[in-house]
Amino acid sequence: MQIKVFSAPKMHEALALVREDFGSDAVILDRIEAVNAKGEKEWRVHAALDNELEDAVKSTVVSKPTVDAAVQVNLEASMQRLEKIAASLGNRDVEQYRQAISKAHVQTAFDHLLAMGVSPINAFEMADAYAKHQPVTLGTLRWAKAFSAKQERRVVLLSGPNGAGKTLLAAKLATHYSLKGISVALMTTDTQRIGGSEVLNAYAEVLGIPLFIIRNQEDAERAHQATKTAQLVLIDSEGWNNRHASVLRSQMALWEKLACTHRTIVMPASLDEADGLMMLKRAQAMEMTQIAFTKLDETTRPGKIVNWAEASRMPMSYCSFGAEVPGQMGWLSPKALTAILVKHHKQQEEFEEESIT
Repeated sequence: MQIKVFSAPKMHEALALVREDFGSDAVILDRIEAVNAKGEKEWRVHAALDNELEDAVKSTVVSKPTVDAAVQVNLEASMQRLEKIAASLGNRDVEQYRQAISKAHVQTAFDHLLAMGVSPINAFEMADAYAKHQPVTLGTLRWAKAFSAKQERRVVLLSGPNGAGKTLLAAKLATHYSLKGISVALMTTDTQRIGGSEVLNAYAEVLGIPLFIIRNQEDAERAHQATKTAQLVLIDSEGWNNRHASVLRSQMALWEKLACTHRTIVMPASLDEADGLMMLKRAQAMEMTQIAFTKLDETTRPGKIVNWAEASRMPMSYCSFGAEVPGQMGWLSPKALTAILVKHHKQQEEFEEESIT
């Protein structure tokens, strides 16, 4: 990782130096107001080109203890990013970032991204591409590889808060892949909630695919053995929240038996941003491997999903809108993310115009 300190009398001037030297892939590590040797106030911005993880994977063969250490360092860094994003939800730095943008149309793009809920620092880094109508991304965003169940078997766990839409997403995925001729099996560990498996059972019957209800480790072992020939196994799970996360201990013991290839944290876009960040902290400890977003039609600030994904560094996978099955679902890509932000911003403008008239 290349790290450098940029100093200037004003923050926006220091940020402009970062953009000039490191480009749009720069990661802002910290911003400190200090005093130089002459006794004058100045801003010091610590920035980095955050590519050390990819370089290490490409160029180094490491032993398991080293890998574990790297994972721990990455986890700690993710926690710090989550805390910084949570602390910067206010708009105190907005004007400094705006002043660091010299072109008016890029400033307008920056304002659009802010209106959609993208944090100031992320909006600053994304504004140039957004202004050019190009797919937006960040050097710190990760994108999961789309499933190809015909080539390799997938066992996909869906975990997340109560009411996140995990069951609906499982039904959408099951229907989508079944219609493509993929052999699909469903499982659920959501056995404590009244009617927790009924909706999934209805879809399983319509699709003609098996559903396994898992209450204990014996059930998990039987289900694992019975679904070894399925190309795609989708596991719905019991919901949890920041105040009631004790359920995760027993859930995780079952997940181990099911040999999941993908552990997906399902985040509803209707969730409060700070609460979502807190849940992602817990998800880090649960070894989630990717993140999916649901209920994108139920928020006026879809940009929060950018903040969540950037802070957690989890690769983004599926996104889902509405209750239609199997429709209103797709793989999240830079192009799709841009389309979501543009669409929501246009809808917000139209709503505001209607309110005025």
